[in-house]
Amino acid sequence: MSAITESMPDPDTLRIIPGDGASEFTIDLKASDTNSHLEAIYRPPHPNWMRMNMIGSLNGRVTGSDGTSDTLSNRADRRILKLIRQMSDAVIVGAQTVRQERHTSTAPTKLCIVTASGNLDGHRITPDEAADSVLVCCPAEVRCRVLDSMPGATVIPLTAPEGRIQLADVLHELHERGLHQLVVEGGNQLISQFLDAGLLDEVCLTQAPVFAPDSAPSLPGSGRGTEFRRELLAVDSVGYVYQRLLARH
Repeated sequence: MSAITESMPDPDTLRIIPGDGASEFTIDLKASDTNSHLEAIYRPPHPNWMRMNMIGSLNGRVTGSDGTSDTLSNRADRRILKLIRQMSDAVIVGAQTVRQERHTSTAPTKLCIVTASGNLDGHRITPDEAADSVLVCCPAEVRCRVLDSMPGATVIPLTAPEGRIQLADVLHELHERGLHQLVVEGGNQLISQFLDAGLLDEVCLTQAPVFAPDSAPSLPGSGRGTEFRRELLAVDSVGYVYQRLLARH
């Protein structure tokens, strides 16, 4: 466990409120069988599944005082993040998230980065890690920029009309590689595109009980008005709220 994670709040329990009216129950986050309980409530219902996972503050910001989500998160949130990644074939992020979060490897889960510029500076992924698990979807003309800033990564060249990569093309490339359980973690522009295209099956959202700087990036929006139904609500012992919502397709 990293020093950053160790310094985060560490809740003891997670109270689960199912969305179907079933009885509430509490998970002991210190018990030996905790992961099996979390897996049961976060397991995707279908073999092809596209979900979003993010954390936000009380004022809807996605980064804290240090410019990353580390100062919003806690150890239970990071545990759920890790679990969702383990249940996914690939994590999808935009280049801004790679730079802003100083992204690390998600191996053995693949990391798919979507970028129009090819600028992936600031990450903490070694060339060996990139060769093992990083896919970069980008316009063919920025391939060299990608490899300069992410040596070792597998580049997937795509067309980008008006400088925007088509999400349908990204998903097609991932599916062709046998990657069907997917989670997008940011940034908000990329997730807004997924929402506007009606491509998200599920939203997993953690709310931290803190106010973040007004200058921090906000949670994504959508002009589509996509509706979701609450599958579960959970509250941990230090006041973080977790939601799992399924799209009304």
